[in-house]
Amino acid sequence: MGVIKIFIYPTDTKRVTSNFNRNRKHPITGKNSFHSGVDIAQSGHHEIKAVANGTVSRSYHSESYGECIMIVHKLKGKTWETVYAHMKSGSRKVKEGDTVKQGQAIGVMGSTGNVTGQHLHFELHEGRWNINKSNAVDPLKYLSDSVQVKEEKTLLYTVKGGDTLSQIAKDHNTTVAALVRINNIKDKNIIMPGQRLKLSGKKSGGTYTVKKGDNLSVIAKNNKTTVNAIAKLNNIKDKNLIRIGNKLKLP
Repeated sequence: MGVIKIFIYPTDTKRVTSNFNRNRKHPITGKNSFHSGVDIAQSGHHEIKAVANGTVSRSYHSESYGECIMIVHKLKGKTWETVYAHMKSGSRKVKEGDTVKQGQAIGVMGSTGNVTGQHLHFELHEGRWNINKSNAVDPLKYLSDSVQVKEEKTLLYTVKGGDTLSQIAKDHNTTVAALVRINNIKDKNIIMPGQRLKLSGKKSGGTYTVKKGDNLSVIAKNNKTTVNAIAKLNNIKDKNLIRIGNKLKLP
C-alpha cells in the first residue's frame, strides 16, 4: 500500500532545488550532513502556508533556520510536526500556541539564517521534531495538490446543576453508553456539577458505506452517535430504509 498524501504543498511553487538526503554535501560548509527536508526555491514573493490543520509549537528566529515556524498536526491517529525555515524577516504571521488551518498563510519565502539564496526549507517529522531529526521523513512522499484532513480533538463539556447523562448525550449527538465508556463512569446516574466530561475521543465527521445487514441503530452505536443525528444529517425520511452501498455522512 502506498503512502497516503495528507498534506498540501507549503507554497505556490513546486521547484525543489535540494531533496531530502541523509548524506548531502552542505552548500556552505562543504561537509557531508543530513538534509532533513526539502528546499523549495523561486524568486519573487511567495507566501508560505500551513500544510495541514495544527497548532504552532514554535515561532522564532534561529541562526541556522532563520525566521522559522514549527506546527504540530494530529491527523488520522498520528502526531506529525512540520518545519518552515528561512522565511522573510518580519513575515511570521503566527505565534506559539496559535491554531492554524490547512492553507493558512503563515509567512513569506525569504533568505534568513544559514542560506545561499531565497528558498523555503521544509521538514516533515513523523512524530515530534528533535535536535537529531530522527523522525524526519521525505516530505515529497506525503505532499498533494489539494487535501483536507481534520485534526483530531477531544471535545469537553462541563456538567451544570440539573444535568443528566441522558440530556447531555442527546444535546451532543452521542449516547449515554459512549459517555460512560470514554469517561470511565461507574454509576451513570451520578455526575457532579463542575465535572468535565469527554464528549468524543475521535474527530467528528466522516462517512460510512452501508453494508449488507446494516441498520441505522447499529451504525449509530458503532460510530458513537444517534439514529436521529444520522437521519437528520442525511435527510433520511424513513429510518428503516437504507440501501447497501449508500454513503452516509457521520456527525
